[in-house]
Amino acid sequence: METKNEAYLKNALVLAYLGDSVFSTMVRTYLVNNFGFKPSGLNKIANSLVCAKTQAILLDEITPKLDETEKEIVLRARNSHINSKAKHSTLTEYSKATQFEALVGFWYLTKNEKLNEIFNEFVVSKL
Repeated sequence: METKNEAYLKNALVLAYLGDSVFSTMVRTYLVNNFGFKPSGLNKIANSLVCAKTQAILLDEITPKLDETEKEIVLRARNSHINSKAKHSTLTEYSKATQFEALVGFWYLTKNEKLNEIFNEFVVSKL
């Protein structure tokens, strides 16, 4: 576990890299524990949530709940130079998804309960 300051000092794209994996694992774990579909069905649902378009929507929905430090993480991620291209989304959606993933990475490193709160309030409701 890192302190909030240690996690805050990490590169925003590194936080997004971690957040991408954490969010994907959270979604897939939730689906396995709560739905009895075949893997192909689970994958279809997971892919609908773990995509730039949905993550961009999630960022818009959670923004009012962010504190100043979290807003700064979002701003740093937005201002980061992203070297990859969006495949199935707009550049705006891809950028917002990166911002969302940076937040998830930050929350994960700091063992912040907000990660579970946001997941349960905003992600589970989409299932």
